[in-house]
Amino acid sequence: MSVVSAVRSLALDGSCRWRSGIRRGFAALTALLAAAIVAPPVAANAMLSPEGTEAPLLRSVPDWLVRPPDTPPPEPPRETENPLPGFLDTLRANFVLDHALERPRVQAEIAWVRRNPEFLARVIPRAEKHLASICEVVLARGMPGELCLLPIIESALNPFARSRSGAVGLWQFIPGTARRYDLKIDWWADERRDPVASTDAALRYLADLHALFDDWLLAMAAYNCGERLVERRLDAAPDGSTFFDLKRLPRETRAYVPRLLAFAAIFADPQAHGIRLPGRLGRNEALAATYAPVTLAGQMDLARAAEVAGLTLEELYRLNPGLNQWATHPAGPHRLLVPAGRSETLGRALAQVAPEDRMGWVRHRIARNETLGHIALRYRTDVATLMRTNDLRRTLIRTGDTLLVPRPGRDGGLPPARGRPGRSGVYVVQAGDSLWEISRRLGVPLDTLMRENAMGPREPLRIGRRLTLPSAASDGATQARSSGDPARQGVVRYRVRRGDSLDRIAREFGVSVRDIAAWNALDPKAYIFPDQELVLRLGARG
Repeated sequence: MSVVSAVRSLALDGSCRWRSGIRRGFAALTALLAAAIVAPPVAANAMLSPEGTEAPLLRSVPDWLVRPPDTPPPEPPRETENPLPGFLDTLRANFVLDHALERPRVQAEIAWVRRNPEFLARVIPRAEKHLASICEVVLARGMPGELCLLPIIESALNPFARSRSGAVGLWQFIPGTARRYDLKIDWWADERRDPVASTDAALRYLADLHALFDDWLLAMAAYNCGERLVERRLDAAPDGSTFFDLKRLPRETRAYVPRLLAFAAIFADPQAHGIRLPGRLGRNEALAATYAPVTLAGQMDLARAAEVAGLTLEELYRLNPGLNQWATHPAGPHRLLVPAGRSETLGRALAQVAPEDRMGWVRHRIARNETLGHIALRYRTDVATLMRTNDLRRTLIRTGDTLLVPRPGRDGGLPPARGRPGRSGVYVVQAGDSLWEISRRLGVPLDTLMRENAMGPREPLRIGRRLTLPSAASDGATQARSSGDPARQGVVRYRVRRGDSLDRIAREFGVSVRDIAAWNALDPKAYIFPDQELVLRLGARG
């Protein structure tokens, strides 16, 4: 029987089994025909290897011959969406510490993060701004990648964070340690808030502590509570003791190191701990530095620098949180932080500004018998402006001292700086100020002022302290809520600072720990985190 007759007879059979057989037979037949058409003559004694003969022949057969009927064509290969390694990949590759997941304290900290997703929602946008720059320095110095996460524990990555003990900035330096590591703290600047300067100082301090203890966990404990205390606890412990073996460490330090290890474990594998990181970190995207330093030829008026750089003054202040005043520090370092993607262009533009154009103000050396009135008249300004700009509390001045005065022909108004709200949304506390007076004068509700600055109603104000002011939009919204909703007039949202406890906050606001715990669905003995937000209902109970 011919092949055609066989196929015809099979086609007449209505059984599904035979129709299936026909399809298989057709596929085999087309493959044989393809081989017969394409294959060249082969010598009788030739040896065929699958690698050397079969594969090239099959690749040369038209696709329609070898693909079974009704099979869709293969999809083209997809391009890689993220050719750069994700930030989390880079971080994980440089984690070197044991995260001690078997320790109950570490597990307790992981559980806290899992129960408080709003903390990550607040911190991750700051992480996307700061972590790439911090990690670049950490890894360049050959230090553990876990240290990149330390500012999350210290300050929730807020450069304006301030603890009750006076520690300030991303890395929470107290004044003594800051000066020991060359950070300036004066009328012009507080470099504890400068992300570049403070990161350099913090890593030098941690390197010194590691050289002292030869153990990164002990170095971090000492960073938190001081090297002398850790040395005393080690001396009282058996040889070979680790951080987890030490007794009588401060409660904050006992939580501090496990908290860092918990965050490292979370960043290493969020899903394993039932946690989802938001934003670009959650998608494991590559992160790049958002700011970079540029060198200036000398002291520079920030308004002039913003004009040259094509930035608003507000943007420049946000990029440079370490600056207190309207100009860079006269003694240096003569640099500014600018957007990283434009740093080369802006650096050249700022370096080319002529010396006479860098400052809208000049330095005047006081001559013999001069008074503030004489100087104000000469420069067409007023005594109040000179006193406020130069931080003078009396009109008495001394021969040979230097004053900052407005250059003739320029606007003699006070720059956006000390003692008044500028475009940066910051008020610098003056002698005699109180929270109530500042609130009344600036038209900012008292509870808003306390919430923005994590303050209690009876907390003393230090002269020179910078108070963060809400934007007009958010302030207006707060006022509308307060005036339109009597039930909320006694509500304060308090931002936790390092060193806080529920007991301390309760005493500060005249409420009970049990009340705070109930208002915030907390265990009265729960740990609280820097930058955690607590609802306080003043004048209420239960």
